[in-house]
Amino acid sequence: MLAFPGQGHMTDEQQVAFTLNFGDPYFHPISRAMGATDFKAGRIIDDVDHPPYQDKWHTDVSWDPEPPTFGSLRMIELPERGGDTAFSSTYAAYDALSEPMKRSLDGLTAWHSLGDELAFRSKAGDEVVDKTLKLVPGATNPVIGTHPVTGKKFINVNSEFTSHINELSKAESRAILDFLVAHCANPNFGVRWKWTVGDVVLWDERPTHHFAVADYYPQRREIIRVNVR
Repeated sequence: MLAFPGQGHMTDEQQVAFTLNFGDPYFHPISRAMGATDFKAGRIIDDVDHPPYQDKWHTDVSWDPEPPTFGSLRMIELPERGGDTAFSSTYAAYDALSEPMKRSLDGLTAWHSLGDELAFRSKAGDEVVDKTLKLVPGATNPVIGTHPVTGKKFINVNSEFTSHINELSKAESRAILDFLVAHCANPNFGVRWKWTVGDVVLWDERPTHHFAVADYYPQRREIIRVNVR
């Protein structure tokens, strides 16, 4: 995760151009379901009528078989207090596991799906979400991922989109997922970014969890997001 303070002069188009240095355009499944063809920055606005809903540790769109690989955020408007974003290295979380635990997780796969459909439906509407689920019902991913560039292993499940571990019973799956999610949330593995207007943050989606702290409702918060793959 890299932070670039003082970028208040940056436009949406410049943020798109900057992020495209790290990959190709990525269209969110909801955008694809709506027939989007023009790649542009996404605007996330939380206010009294649109409560924040991504206050869970997650990797963006891990339920897409071809998810984004990098993300950038640019702060436009902040509430009077709160609105931080926490980031956690799932490289560090994996490295901290015991060797027996690493061996037990090796070879397991997990199902990732849209997650809290009600939250997405409140933002995008029933028709769009139904089209999205027909287009991208979900994805199976290894519980322990291997980064294609660095070759390093990382924990590849999250609390928002990972439904269950395919090879385990329901009870075993829930226990292991709860442990891994709590383990990755250890503050020793990450940083909590306190935003100022104009900050830009860039991160590698694959070995990173992030959490949008929803402690400012009903105040307004506006941020610009770009994802590439």
